Amino acid sequence: MALFLILTEPSGETGPGTKRALLIGINQYKAVPKLQGSLNDIDTMRQILRSRWGFAESNIAVLTDEAATRAGILTALEQLVATAGPNDTVYFHYSGHGSQVEDLNGDELDDHLDETLVPQDGRSGDVRDITDDELDAIFARLRAKHAFIVLDSCHSGTATRSLDIRIRSIPRDTHLNIYRAAESALPKTRAVVPVITSRYVVMTGAASHQEALDGPVDGRYHGFFTYALAKSLGNSSPQASPREVFAGVERELKRIQTHFGRSSMPEPQLEAPPELIEASLLSPATSSGAGSAQQPAARLPWLEVTPGQKGMVTLINGSLLGAAPGSTWSIYSAGETLFAPGRALAIATATQTNGKDALAKLQSSAGPIPAGARAIALLPAPTGQRIPIRILDVPPGRRGVIEETLKTNIKDVDLVGDDHPARFAVDIEGETLRLLAADGLQVVGTFELNEPWGAGIATVVSRSANASELLTLDNPSSQLKIDVRVATAVKPKPSVRTRGIKVVADTQAAKYRIRKSGKPRTEHNSLQLEVRVNSDSYVTIVDVDSEGGVNLLFPNNYQQRSFYGDGFLRASEPALIPDSIKPGNKAGFYWDYSPPKGTDTIRVFTSTDLQTAQMIRDRIKTLQAAGEQGGATVKTRSVANTVQSLRDSLASVAARGIITVADTTTPLPGEVTTQPIDQPPPAAPQAMPGATELAASSATTNTSTADWTATSVTIMISE
Repeated sequence: MALFLILTEPSGETGPGTKRALLIGINQYKAVPKLQGSLNDIDTMRQILRSRWGFAESNIAVLTDEAATRAGILTALEQLVATAGPNDTVYFHYSGHGSQVEDLNGDELDDHLDETLVPQDGRSGDVRDITDDELDAIFARLRAKHAFIVLDSCHSGTATRSLDIRIRSIPRDTHLNIYRAAESALPKTRAVVPVITSRYVVMTGAASHQEALDGPVDGRYHGFFTYALAKSLGNSSPQASPREVFAGVERELKRIQTHFGRSSMPEPQLEAPPELIEASLLSPATSSGAGSAQQPAARLPWLEVTPGQKGMVTLINGSLLGAAPGSTWSIYSAGETLFAPGRALAIATATQTNGKDALAKLQSSAGPIPAGARAIALLPAPTGQRIPIRILDVPPGRRGVIEETLKTNIKDVDLVGDDHPARFAVDIEGETLRLLAADGLQVVGTFELNEPWGAGIATVVSRSANASELLTLDNPSSQLKIDVRVATAVKPKPSVRTRGIKVVADTQAAKYRIRKSGKPRTEHNSLQLEVRVNSDSYVTIVDVDSEGGVNLLFPNNYQQRSFYGDGFLRASEPALIPDSIKPGNKAGFYWDYSPPKGTDTIRVFTSTDLQTAQMIRDRIKTLQAAGEQGGATVKTRSVANTVQSLRDSLASVAARGIITVADTTTPLPGEVTTQPIDQPPPAAPQAMPGATELAASSATTNTSTADWTATSVTIMISE
């Protein structure tokens, strides 16, 4: 339980504003099923607001578990409203169960249901949920012009079979008598448009008919939406708009989707007045509050570092920002706020956790670590070579055979019980064995028990493991931004209302069909990607196919010399790759889909220097060759080993600003190209003017700082 409320004097009508936050998280409910990630959500958001956005500790109010009763929440909200002045910036965050109750005042014209937040003591005795009407009545009195309201809960009441991924909702409350008794006391503040969404920025974890998910990410349980929001807020620019932050949430949810083998994720929603949708989200206030020290905003969220002995350091509260064992961190001087890439004092890798802190071993250092040093995340922890699978509803007579088949075909499998997180689950439906995502609901693959099925399930598991390994090549400290979209996919359009704009995240995988022999190439069977970067950089596109193979898609030997040589893209100029699916395109190649059906993950890397790009490409070519020589098990182990090698190289780039061009892996006998291609390859592409010369003249060191980042796209392929 936590109760952290500080009452300060209301801000003045003029002058600089104050940044204020109220964070509410509930795991341990009195009368309804518990959750696992809500308290971690609040801890992480508190760290992000303090270190990244300059919120003073004294202006962040926290309520968790037993303190977050109905009375406690309403009191805290009233205190926030009474304290916040017109120039303040207010952040409100709720992580917990949501629900619904029958609408009694006639303002819910669509479904005739009020959405609710379930307090810790909700559904016990005569304690009612907190309805959206009540929230509107409170926020209608908030004087602050800038408020950001986040609700990581849902109202669908969907069930889940998994102990790892839970749904943040409970069935609607049917005890209408306690709501009727209170209805007459509520002021009539709502019309067609709710007060909250007509005045402020609101983000929710899922649509009202979808499930908000709670599960293990990077070694800790979180609400998936809050985790994605924390990542986006941590990496967004100081003047980022709600739309920009929301786009970051969408990208991070797609990464989580790939890791858990899901074909879709809940669709978060953003609602805001037109004048706020493109305005700065959390930067309007310029003061941290009366009676508190000014907290300068930093470019990235950071952790305090305490030097230790024998090359060890402690990352204070490291678990709040994902310092799981194996994660890599850049260490900077005390007071640092810019965190320029390649200018770190040292690089450290987390080795173990100690409560909320993390112990880390220095991998490279320019000297002793000073007191008050700060660490930022460089690379998340690797997924590891072991693949945890849980067996669910299986008759005892068949369990032994299934266990033996899984162990025989998936060499790195761990068959885990309810006390350990699983990446997949297995059950039987009739004579069909089903491989399920970690939520125990979404079917990843089906296999007939009267046929050999071991190799098939190994292929599906291998693909997911390989994609997850590539996802750990992520650089949250990068100054680069990359946006990748499937060019032929239907993009969701914002819903423009009378007084506000509603944006729904696109978290569904793009859908393609296999191009059959003799059939024309169309937007449904031949892939095009639209890529945009914020700085001149070199793009590398990698595919993990439905059989677990890793393939370098771009650059390739088939492309024309004039088509983005070396993968070089100019800043802010959208690049369509390939440029057309019609015959005779400028690219010189196509990305057609061939059997088998399944799921592909496209990972797109971009780097400011050619050397880093070439290093990534060389490693991927090595993986591609290994995959062609062995089965699923060989592919999985090759990916884990090669990705670790690449992680080490990328970490050294961040520490020294120096990059080595020579690759330690065995050279390949030639370029590996994408297929199928309908024309013979032309001569090898030439580099952009000056690019090759630069690589030759700076083969050992870079005079400029190297930077890189990556993003992903998921593709579903059917017959």
